[in-house]
Amino acid sequence: MGQVHPLPQASSTDELPAQQAGAVRSIDSARCGLCGAKLSARALRHHVVSPQSCDATLTVCHTCQKAALGEGYRPAE
Repeated sequence: MGQVHPLPQASSTDELPAQQAGAVRSIDSARCGLCGAKLSARALRHHVVSPQSCDATLTVCHTCQKAALGEGYRPAE
């Protein structure tokens, strides 16, 4: 069995002041990769792969996703 060692105690100099710590916030909107429509936080987002480039994954709106699947795009997994 392995041995467990306690973590060193954090000193007050190791902690960043609240002003320097970066705040994490969610992105509440994005744009459709095909039509450019703004996607709100509650909008359905679909990820599709282009038939010309399998490396590029696009985030698209629900309307463009339906059209893209008919044009040869594949759902990204």
